Amino acid sequence: MKMGKTLRIVGLFIFSIAIVMGGAESADAKKKKKKIPKKPSYVGAVKCNGSCHDAYYEAWKVSPHGNTFKLLKAGERAEAKTRVKLDPEKDYTTNPLCLRCHTTGYKQRGGFKPAGSKNKKGKDVSSTIDPEEPNKEQVGCEMCHSVAGGAQMRVVMKNTKGDFKKADTEKYGQRWDYANVCTRCHTHPNTPFLPSVHDKYKFNFEERKMKVHPVAKFYNEDNMDQKLEKVEDRAKEVSQSEKTPLVIEDFKVKKGKLKFKKGTKPYNKKKKSFNYKK
Repeated sequence: MKMGKTLRIVGLFIFSIAIVMGGAESADAKKKKKKIPKKPSYVGAVKCNGSCHDAYYEAWKVSPHGNTFKLLKAGERAEAKTRVKLDPEKDYTTNPLCLRCHTTGYKQRGGFKPAGSKNKKGKDVSSTIDPEEPNKEQVGCEMCHSVAGGAQMRVVMKNTKGDFKKADTEKYGQRWDYANVCTRCHTHPNTPFLPSVHDKYKFNFEERKMKVHPVAKFYNEDNMDQKLEKVEDRAKEVSQSEKTPLVIEDFKVKKGKLKFKKGTKPYNKKKKSFNYKK
């Protein structure tokens, strides 16, 4: 009798430990899954680096998109600037019209803030610029891959460890209409670099995209585990933005400030909905 009672007690003890440990593991699993932010916002290319897209980040750093801010500095690309009647010795790093297409998320939530930017209390809120680690001061990931910043969709990517469908991130603002989104800057009527000025400014999406992510040579022993395994599977899917591209922002500069024209933003923050082309 005593032996039977002892075995029952030991059994209950082991069972209770199993429940506690199982609960702890479940709690840990829940902790590992990050909460999706309530609002979309720009976070910068550095957030996409590290444990996720190191090879892509390194490739981007040496690409034309990863060096767009530099072009706004005095003395850079003097011949090209002269050709389109810009002053080659002028500094354009705080020019609103230029910043829209040479930085990430300018004049949008979380986006790049040029030197001299201050909040309502007078505190300097300018974006930090690190020459060794480019970020929002260049045309980063979010300018092509997101509607209003990647704060939300990147959490989905991390929580699923890259195993997601196009629709899973598209509902948080990822866009797949790449040929369309490139027109946001490359063929916008406000750009001085128009085909009418020189043939070299004719925009060919298929040619240009080859220069964006030459990642193959940037994989190494440290980031090989970050290779995108589901790319081919996702390529077979057709997203909503591929069927019906999103609208492209139109803007103008008024009294030295960049203003987006009403109804031209791809994301309506009041309605929390996306605007597709009709």
